[in-house]
Amino acid sequence: CRGCGNGSRGACAGAGHCRKDLWMGTDNGQTLHDVQLKALERRLCKALIEGDRQALSLLLSPAMFMMDGDGGRLFDLPWLDDWLGGHLQVRALHLQAVDTLLCGRLALLSSPVQMVVVRHGQEQALRMRLLRVWACSSGGEGAQLLSMTVLAA
Repeated sequence: CRGCGNGSRGACAGAGHCRKDLWMGTDNGQTLHDVQLKALERRLCKALIEGDRQALSLLLSPAMFMMDGDGGRLFDLPWLDDWLGGHLQVRALHLQAVDTLLCGRLALLSSPVQMVVVRHGQEQALRMRLLRVWACSSGGEGAQLLSMTVLAA
């Protein structure tokens, strides 16, 4: 897999949650950066392809949720349950042209994704746009995947 972030920084549209030191160029260790996010995404892809449950558990927030098409939260993640139960295998996963919005302790990543999965014995090629929210964490990885939304490609 590959993450090709364009390094863009956003101003959080005036949400008032960005820290001043982000714009002053200082790093107090509590903000997310492109290089860190690329490494996290590579680890996530690798864990999914290799079936590494321990690595995946370090990368996913215990509070992880997905958003439905109407903006509601989904805490039931059948794809993850299938993967953990061995009913879903990721054979290939490619992230393309990752757009990144950094905002202090949060980062929003958006990219087209191509993947090949085997679910209940049937192989499928999938294309989608995947929005991801990474949040700083006190764990060893420094950040965890907090939320995802799947959109049509």
